[in-house]
Amino acid sequence: MMNEKLSTAIIAAATIFHSSYFCAQVGINTPTPQQALHVSGSGTGINQSIIRINGLNSDNNPAHENSTSTKRVFSDSDGNLVIYSSSLTNKLYNTVLPSTSIPAGTERAVTSQTFTLNYPSIVHITAKVGMSISDDVANMTLLKNGQARLFGSYYKFTTAPATVLSNTAFGHAIISHSTSNNNLDQINGQFYIEPKKDLYLPKGEYTVTLYGYSQDSNMNFTVNSINQSSQQMTISITSVIN
Repeated sequence: MMNEKLSTAIIAAATIFHSSYFCAQVGINTPTPQQALHVSGSGTGINQSIIRINGLNSDNNPAHENSTSTKRVFSDSDGNLVIYSSSLTNKLYNTVLPSTSIPAGTERAVTSQTFTLNYPSIVHITAKVGMSISDDVANMTLLKNGQARLFGSYYKFTTAPATVLSNTAFGHAIISHSTSNNNLDQINGQFYIEPKKDLYLPKGEYTVTLYGYSQDSNMNFTVNSINQSSQQMTISITSVIN
């Protein structure tokens, strides 16, 4: 009698274990699921999609477009399936540089652009900067003493997430120009530089500012003094999904 009860208990336990094991894996269109959820199927052409999720269709999700859409579906950190929406598409900002005087021996902000990254992104920052320099501004005759002068441009993030350095210069473009030791106005002219930088940035709010600077205490210059529309700061953003 005892052996019969023991056998019955063993069979019941085995049955429960067997059922629990197979209930832990759900197969759709397959009798042998290989994962917790295994959807099996095949198809060609427009029937190639074998999974339909009503939450991603046009009626239930405004990010949906149509069959020609290049948007992607990805899983976020919570495991939710999300459509690669318009907030993730490439962005481009062009800002014409205002005419800006840079006092001798100082730096000065020329222009800024604010942007938001909803996801980690590759950000390419570049600018075409024209600098007008004249050695007769304020009769600065010391510019003809044969010494080299440094002037240029760079960027700083004046607003950025805590993990990104702010108020730190990057993307420098520098010109070193020397003058003769006579009365020739060799430093007069228009000089063009292109400060640029490619960055991988986390999501967040950013403001990038373009600066011009003169390292010499006797040399002023002006950015875009001739008001060329081609002198611009350009920010190109490409979102990255990990």
